[in-house]
Amino acid sequence: MLTALGYGSVRDQLPRFRTVRAAKQLRGDLMELRELAVNTNRETRLALVSSAGDCTDGRTYGGQWNLQIGNSSRGSSRWDTLPDDSAEDGTDDDMSEGQVDIGKGGNRQSADACLRQWGTLAGPGSGGSQDSVVFSPRGWVRNPASDFGTSGYIALTLVNTDAVLRGSADEISVLISRAGMIRLSTNRVDEVLAPVGTAVSSTVSE
Repeated sequence: MLTALGYGSVRDQLPRFRTVRAAKQLRGDLMELRELAVNTNRETRLALVSSAGDCTDGRTYGGQWNLQIGNSSRGSSRWDTLPDDSAEDGTDDDMSEGQVDIGKGGNRQSADACLRQWGTLAGPGSGGSQDSVVFSPRGWVRNPASDFGTSGYIALTLVNTDAVLRGSADEISVLISRAGMIRLSTNRVDEVLAPVGTAVSSTVSE
């Protein structure tokens, strides 16, 4: 009986673990792009490719995004999905390090973690950076003020779909400030997720 109870408890916690892990990985991708922009003196961006909708049916999970580097310190006209390999021939031949898919069969499959459809992200300038978070070589976010919510952040939210099926709300938001601070926020009052400061050399505490 105790074994059965223990298994049930672990099984119930797995969806939560996978959702938190996916959020931390997304935060890590953003931190990597910020540091890359500073180190290369070129713009970088996290380009959001697809969501799993509004994440309310409890049965759909997933989401996709790309890690990209621009060809200029400002107003990039070309974006290379990592690794940075287009300088030689002008073609983005290798995208193996920059494409992320948390959906079924994806390279970071995270069952029960659903990337909710984000709000309008106009992106900076007219360089085709809609639905993107763009970092400058100073580590700041180049998106216009209209992309930031009333709290001063761009929010990307991952939903635990198992919790939705159980009739509860369990969400982790990755919050990005204009100054490049990236932190996690949860709607659960019983948990506090450690923030990550603005220093490029910051490390993530798991």
